[in-house]
Amino acid sequence: MTTTTEAKIRIIRSDTTDSASVSKDSGLESTDARSESADARSVTSVSRFHSTYPRLKNGVYISQAMSHEERSMCVAGLTHAIEIFHGGARAIITALNGVNTPEDISSQLSAPLEVIDAVLEQLYAANFLDTVRNKITLHNRFQSSIPSRALHTEDQSRDAAYSQLQRRLAPELSQATWLNGVADGGVEVLSTRQDFGVEIFGSTRTATLLFSILLASGVTNTRFALNATHGHQSISDGDLGSGALRTSDIGLSFQSRLEELSREWSLFPVASHPGSIHKPVQVKIPERNIRVIVGSFEPELIDHLVKDGQDHLLIGKLAGGVATCGPLVRPEKTPCMRCLTLGEAERYGSFHSRLSAASGTCEEFPIAIAHQLAAIAAHTVLRFIDTGESTLMGAQIHLNYLEPYAPTIHRFSRHPSCTCQWGESNEQRSGT
Repeated sequence: MTTTTEAKIRIIRSDTTDSASVSKDSGLESTDARSESADARSVTSVSRFHSTYPRLKNGVYISQAMSHEERSMCVAGLTHAIEIFHGGARAIITALNGVNTPEDISSQLSAPLEVIDAVLEQLYAANFLDTVRNKITLHNRFQSSIPSRALHTEDQSRDAAYSQLQRRLAPELSQATWLNGVADGGVEVLSTRQDFGVEIFGSTRTATLLFSILLASGVTNTRFALNATHGHQSISDGDLGSGALRTSDIGLSFQSRLEELSREWSLFPVASHPGSIHKPVQVKIPERNIRVIVGSFEPELIDHLVKDGQDHLLIGKLAGGVATCGPLVRPEKTPCMRCLTLGEAERYGSFHSRLSAASGTCEEFPIAIAHQLAAIAAHTVLRFIDTGESTLMGAQIHLNYLEPYAPTIHRFSRHPSCTCQWGESNEQRSGT
């Protein structure tokens, strides 16, 4: 390991102001006399990060080495950066591979454990460090119960499907790892996505794009509602342009073709449902779920979702070429679509709630808007799955066709005249 010729090095941390000195020949080994408390710390054999497997979060950047005798290095994220003043910090950070424990790193580098801990503490305080080693759980992949075969499949280094999954997981983990409280690189977050159900109402290009994005993001239980494609039995030229369907697919069953393609798009293995290729069958949606309504809808559908307490997200359009995403409604907890409608009627006039598209108006979005809208909707659903929260609870994004680079968020509150509050008011009165 490269050593430093600098006689003094400094570790910036909140619990000490001491300077450690090193010699040229000993690398990171301390040779100066220390106080009794410092001596006690230097001989400890147990790290404060004992039984962890530290590694930098996916997306953390480090400064390039400018010389062989660098005095410090910078570690940066999106909103902040830290500078570690230690000639051996780069060697320590290089050893953070998620496989070695702090004790292993100390042994490999012949470095005092307190120095390793000091660097780890700075990285951890800046939220640049993952410390837990976890494994992705695949729910729909065949696992043999025969002991000899199970032992044989433990080594997955030559498993092509497993290698492909690892490569596809990396970009998704680079997002999940930055969620608050995540210390395993986002592995548990992605595994949990398999247990969440998404049901899409609508069959436009935006709906198809959203379907493929959610599957590729690990939301395996994403499907179209059975009645969503009643008026869209076969693929037509109007379905082209999204990249999902090709001209050779024209005339095929819309539902069946997407069922086939879902196995290619899905990040995780998709369960096969008997009869689903030739005749759609009712598949039980997971207990944790959300419905996404894309395009026009019957008011009775929203009433049904609110009455049954089912979370739902709406995607649509306004007059004049404006696409909308939101609100995300949690019945009896957040403002509903009727709250928005009543508020707009008061603000713009009652005629606003009676507007409908003129004859000949195309329901499809421009393809560039469709991609952007599907991405916004997918982010909304994924954040809700991962955290239970969403910016679009009580809000709606407006995406102007002519200014798509500047979406605006319109917020609204629960309307006192909306029926979504009646059940809550009755419960409060009965409680008193």
